Amino acid sequence: MQRWLLIGVAIVLLLFGAGLPTAYHLYKQSRPHPVWLPIPTSLNASIEDVDNLMSLLKTQVPDRENLSRIGRELDLKDKWGMDSDEEVVDEIVSRFYVKRGDMDSPMGKLPAIHVGLRGTNRDREISTAIVNKLIPDVWKILGVEPPKKR
Repeated sequence: MQRWLLIGVAIVLLLFGAGLPTAYHLYKQSRPHPVWLPIPTSLNASIEDVDNLMSLLKTQVPDRENLSRIGRELDLKDKWGMDSDEEVVDEIVSRFYVKRGDMDSPMGKLPAIHVGLRGTNRDREISTAIVNKLIPDVWKILGVEPPKKR
């Protein structure tokens, strides 16, 4: 009887020893991990101006043709296991957001608009790559010259 009890305790300890770290790892990979590009706004910009700029970005940045091109460049159809480019574009559009926030600068906190993607910790590399591909479109919509590379 004691032998069976010892075997049962060993099995339970083995399950907890392997199962809990695996479950914790999967939990951490499924946590939200948004990725965004902060665009600083003027300190004296009115709320209406910022709202107009946000609505402009919400309507013009998620261009379906451009998102389809980005999806093909990054091979998102295979990475996400989807059947068509349209599903990839729909997924990117559903993750896309524009919201008001702030950003750090050498002068302290500045008001900003965050243009980004919602995603999980597992998809952070993909989300970062998509946002990096969207940056030139954001600069073009805002009519701002992109920063020079050093």
